[in-house]
Amino acid sequence: MENGYHSFADNFRGCCVKSCTRLAYEHEQNDAEYAGAQQECDRLYDLIKEKLGEEHGLVNEFDAAKNQTLAFGNEFIYQQGFQDCVTLLRWIGLI
Repeated sequence: MENGYHSFADNFRGCCVKSCTRLAYEHEQNDAEYAGAQQECDRLYDLIKEKLGEEHGLVNEFDAAKNQTLAFGNEFIYQQGFQDCVTLLRWIGLI
């Protein structure tokens, strides 16, 4: 393909990733409640690192493992959203 992707699936996957993160990024920049929650996470992260001392790398390993498990769930939620959208489009007669 001309845009450097090998297939439609590769291109579509990239579009989905951007779509998934755009709204979160906008809220992070403009939403005080979201920013406060992020600041609390940062505070707790720093406290945990301090208490772990030389083993502070464990918190990063835990974060990576937890993010990986959450990513599986997010993918399934996104797929369910697509399935629900197609069902709705069929129900209203657009496809």
